[in-house]
Amino acid sequence: MTRILLCVAVIILGTVQGAQDTCNRRSVCPLNFIYNPDLGSCYNFVTSDKITWYDALSVCSMMDANLAAIETQAELDYLRREIKGRGFVGNSHPVDGDTFFVGGILFNGGWQWIGGPSWKTKPISFAPWRPNQPNALNVQKCVILYGGDDFLFHNWNCDYKLYYICEMKVQ
Repeated sequence: MTRILLCVAVIILGTVQGAQDTCNRRSVCPLNFIYNPDLGSCYNFVTSDKITWYDALSVCSMMDANLAAIETQAELDYLRREIKGRGFVGNSHPVDGDTFFVGGILFNGGWQWIGGPSWKTKPISFAPWRPNQPNALNVQKCVILYGGDDFLFHNWNCDYKLYYICEMKVQ
């Protein structure tokens, strides 16, 4: 209640820019999501539990979000900063390391950002793959941000359990 009153007072008076930014950020995104106004999206970096890509897709959808679709270098740079800012620096193996599922999947013979509440399925056009990736296409059909190589794209088995990033476009 106190936070709501503070936000209302700050918005009415418009005097404290930092507090106003905090109020705006909280009002744009749901709980646990972080707003990036330059990208027009809210992001949730889920590190409380590792789950499969399919389960992550369902969890994001239940939050009216998608698994993240990384479409520009600026977006990848932002996600890297946020991941590293949470203390994830990567290590040598995706299952043991600081690796995140995003919304990419090998679908109908091509790499796609899977659709959901925020956008329809669309082709992956920006693809900063780790060297020698993608590979093992018969079993590794999901895109991860691979912690062992500065969070570049890597294809991985969708049934492994990893952290994940949900994204919600702000209209």
